[in-house]
Amino acid sequence: MKIGVISDTHLASATEDFKKTLKRQFSDVDMIIHGGDMTSVAVYDFLSNWELKAVRGNMDDYDLGMILPVKRVELIMGKKVGIIHGRGSPHTIEDVVFGEFKDVDIIIFGHSHVPANVRRGGVIMFNPGSYRGSYSQKGTVGIMEIGDEVNFRHIEV
Repeated sequence: MKIGVISDTHLASATEDFKKTLKRQFSDVDMIIHGGDMTSVAVYDFLSNWELKAVRGNMDDYDLGMILPVKRVELIMGKKVGIIHGRGSPHTIEDVVFGEFKDVDIIIFGHSHVPANVRRGGVIMFNPGSYRGSYSQKGTVGIMEIGDEVNFRHIEV
């Protein structure tokens, strides 16, 4: 199974550039996971063209806050996937999100805008980075492939 992973889009609307980029990068994905901070229902509506698993971030508007959970666990291809936006400093966020879940195989998170792909105690922790980029970095999204193994990669947008 191939899954598009995105976080921290920070868009007031689903711009044409955003739509074009995601249609290109996620053309063959089975699902999208969003790690929070879509910031608008218009982005949520566009991403709902795919099967969507999303959480709310600290910058999401009121309407998104009413429909999205703070965190969730999904069973995907036999793997328990924890999804959370995260909070705090980029230097401590991995500790924070790791402490939010018990008995998961994978944690997808955002907030820091810093791409990450690390293992901790047998758990894969993946942050796709920010779609819009920040801290002098280009925007990034991710691809997760689940089969016999689980693989992640970052893609510049």
